Amino acid sequence: MNKVKITKREIVILSIVSIIFLLIPFIAAPNFSSDQSIFKTGFFKRMLFENILLLMFFLVNYFVLIPKLYFQKRYFFYIIVLIIFFFVVYKFPEFAFHFNKVSPKAPPFNRFEPRKPPRDFMMWSPKIIMFSMMAIVSLFIRQNKRFQEMKNEKQLSEIAYLRAQINPHFLFNTLNNIYALTLQKSDSASDAVMKLSKMMRFVVSDSSKDFLPLQQDLDYIKNYIELQKLRLTHKESVIFEVEGNPADLRISPLILINFIENAFKYGVIDEDSQPVIISIKVEQQTLFLNVENTISKEVTLETGKSEIGLKNTKKRLDYFYTNHYKLAIHNDLSKFIVELKIFLND
Repeated sequence: MNKVKITKREIVILSIVSIIFLLIPFIAAPNFSSDQSIFKTGFFKRMLFENILLLMFFLVNYFVLIPKLYFQKRYFFYIIVLIIFFFVVYKFPEFAFHFNKVSPKAPPFNRFEPRKPPRDFMMWSPKIIMFSMMAIVSLFIRQNKRFQEMKNEKQLSEIAYLRAQINPHFLFNTLNNIYALTLQKSDSASDAVMKLSKMMRFVVSDSSKDFLPLQQDLDYIKNYIELQKLRLTHKESVIFEVEGNPADLRISPLILINFIENAFKYGVIDEDSQPVIISIKVEQQTLFLNVENTISKEVTLETGKSEIGLKNTKKRLDYFYTNHYKLAIHNDLSKFIVELKIFLND
């Protein structure tokens, strides 16, 4: 059974509607300024009871009738239930408080005088308007919530898809490098296997979470860079620095790695004179990422793929860090520089 999730915005809106409808009898009650207590007035008691029932209808319509009937396109049953609720809301108080209407005798009919509308119609028309307004307002709010839920589900599905896009080239290259190390009977082979195992476990088990400890994401990046270095002759051609204390900070997983992957995929690699520089700095609740690399002439035709990856990462930043990040990308066809600033929550 699906649980109904109530957002803070919903609580505020429903609370405001409830307060307004509970205050209407106090405002509309007659003799409010006289010595007579309004709580002893039959009109007040009946109106208060009507508004309580009307508020109950509003909530039932919002949480039950609209999702179960209206959204399921069972419009005929929905209208029938609304009519039943209407008579319950306005007829039950009459029986509960024995509120009897005293209809004055109709004056003699004069064919020269315009016929006045029936008294019953004049009495019921504002009630029909009020009831219809409550039904429409609850339907509007519920429709808006449904739209937001569908929008969020679409965004989450897109994010899940983006997370699932693990770079196969990195995986194949890493396995080939590990295979070469095993042929050389290098002691680094077992360490490389352990690093790759940790990365795969992170992607499979932890990356599905919205947020996780920043240190875990940094460990993933560190392992990624260390495995990339396996294929390099000049280890100094990659400079990786981390400053600050990431303790007690959380981040959306795998949101930084795309910028770092691009440096290895499209940058000049294994040249001391043109190193790849990756710098991560943490100050209080703010993370700074700086990635700088020389653009390789051999992969300039693949810049379209890089732009797609960057767009996907921007979507995730917009979703998880709306108005809480700053991204600047500098590309002069020879140097590619990424400057990212994220305000994290502890």
